[in-house]
Amino acid sequence: MSDAVRMKLRGHVAGMLKAKGIVADFTDADALFSSGWLDSLDAMGTVVFLEENFDVHFADIGFDQGMIDSVDALESLVRSFKK
Repeated sequence: MSDAVRMKLRGHVAGMLKAKGIVADFTDADALFSSGWLDSLDAMGTVVFLEENFDVHFADIGFDQGMIDSVDALESLVRSFKK
């Protein structure tokens, strides 16, 4: 996966965290939703972001929050749609 894709995903996550007043550094492996940093509204925003920017189609695969719980998970999901 390109660095540009990972940076775009990190930027999305950073923007959501900043909007919540969370300014802590995070790694690509950090849990975002299961840790409580982000909530269900952020999950919906992430779904829309992925559908609009990376052609990820949740109607085809269903939704499981674990699929988007870290930058690594987001990248893996995006990669699975690029095949």
